[in-house]
Amino acid sequence: MSTAENPGILPPLGALLLGTHPLRRNDLEADTSALLPAALRDPRTRVLTLDAEGRAPIRCLPDPADAATADAAPARDAAPARDAAPARDAAPATTRGGARAEIAWAGTAPVAGPLAHLGLAADGAPVLLALPTAQTPGEASTATTSGTAAGAPSRRLGLREAAEMLDPEQTGWFTAGLALYRWHEQARHCPRCGAPTEPTRAGWARTCAAEGTELFPRTDPAIIAAVVHTDEHGEERILLGRSARWPADRYSTFAGFVEAGESLEAAVAREVGEEAGVRVVRAEYRGSQPWPFPRSLMLGFRAVVAEPGAARPDGTEIARVRWFTRRELAGEVRAGRVRLPGPVSIAHHLIADWYGGTLPEKAPQNPPEKAPETLPQNPEDESTR
Repeated sequence: MSTAENPGILPPLGALLLGTHPLRRNDLEADTSALLPAALRDPRTRVLTLDAEGRAPIRCLPDPADAATADAAPARDAAPARDAAPARDAAPATTRGGARAEIAWAGTAPVAGPLAHLGLAADGAPVLLALPTAQTPGEASTATTSGTAAGAPSRRLGLREAAEMLDPEQTGWFTAGLALYRWHEQARHCPRCGAPTEPTRAGWARTCAAEGTELFPRTDPAIIAAVVHTDEHGEERILLGRSARWPADRYSTFAGFVEAGESLEAAVAREVGEEAGVRVVRAEYRGSQPWPFPRSLMLGFRAVVAEPGAARPDGTEIARVRWFTRRELAGEVRAGRVRLPGPVSIAHHLIADWYGGTLPEKAPQNPPEKAPETLPQNPEDESTR
């Protein structure tokens, strides 16, 4: 069934940056043989090009408010209007550090090698993905087929860094493209006989050249849980953990892969017990998020536990666990002593779901200044948690 007019179904957590925006995907049960030839004839077609590290070319867009201000600026000798109405431009895309950006799509002409048909954009234009080759280029052509900043300089960014700067649809295409790209990288040979495989079904399958076996993209399920407890006085707390690989101020929820033959609820109980030492008595599903690093699907839960005093880190993956009330969490974050996951990760939304609203942020030490409209130079590493 095609998702052409699907309005999207949101999880209890609400809209997430990755995976909840509906895309017009193809019906892969139907004949897909005409998809790529038709797209290659369509002048509107846009191509997502990723480098060997899975980064896409991203460029900043001008702020509509700044453009409106510049256009409305009075002549040097004229008296400024005191009650000028604000510009009625579309609301800016989700931002990170005040920057707005778009994917620097390539056209079909400069792209060499195999392509996958991801689907149709909201305006009906085909969206393709340049599949990995033996030598994936580090930079893509600057030719574009859409957007308002053609010719503006672009910079390669990963999905973690770009997701908060792109509009929801472009984030969705980047997410789907990256997941498919990583699968093609790892499925170049048949797992049965070792023979080479070739892309088929418009890039959504690979076929063994020797046996004809069809391979399809795989997704590895992983659970991620916000561990909570309510005491006899009605005080609610959340248990967060610090990975042994993280700085001392960084805390998040608990996560792990679902093992063979295991249910999601059993995986929640096992992972929380192994990493934090507490017994789960109830697991409530809250939502899911694709996490294409390289091919996970994060299934989010709220895990209610008994005997909170039994909480202890496993000492291997988790270095410290700590209970927080809402007031304690807000105070520690604002003081800069605790750092929580960013909004790209479902972990952020699981914590916010328990907190009951927007998560607190570190209090600024100096008056905020307007951030320059630039792409991040040293993007922070986001974890799968």
